[in-house]
Amino acid sequence: MTRNVSSPMLSSLLGSPVRPGFLAALTFRSTTEYVWTGLGNLVYGGNTYRGIGSLGKIGAVAESTELRADGTTVTLSGIDPGLLAESLTDIQIGAPAAIYFAAFDQTMAIVGTPYPLFVGTVDQPVVQIGLDEMAISLKLENKLANLQRANMRRYTAADQGLYFPNDTAFVFVELLNDQALKWTP
Repeated sequence: MTRNVSSPMLSSLLGSPVRPGFLAALTFRSTTEYVWTGLGNLVYGGNTYRGIGSLGKIGAVAESTELRADGTTVTLSGIDPGLLAESLTDIQIGAPAAIYFAAFDQTMAIVGTPYPLFVGTVDQPVVQIGLDEMAISLKLENKLANLQRANMRRYTAADQGLYFPNDTAFVFVELLNDQALKWTP
């Protein structure tokens, strides 16, 4: 499988020293949070990524030649326990999430274009509470996980109206339920 790693980034990774980092875009109910694994703010693509340093952790990102949904986790620690309720109500299951791998130069500027390491959606949060701080881990799942779920859509006018309010094509499908049709050759 070919990789779309930009030429400047590839040159930086083959050179010495290598300065890697990760950028993450996580969507919540109130906003989209942009964070990165360094310190301070980093501006990239019109977004300001806040540095979380050692307070953040990314789980293993697996890749396979098989058709399966491999997920990962993102953990943020050092959260004030008083913010637990607010933190949990802001998490939106199924919201977009992305993790990018980036290479940096000696001035900590991004070299080339960050590589999309994982793109998926937010799944269930896991909370670990300590005496003076807490950590929240967000399970991220690949979009392929939807292949394992049953499709809850129905061929009815009501269901079609949820997504396309002006479409009336399925009104006729419902009328066929009450008709007895006879086929004569």
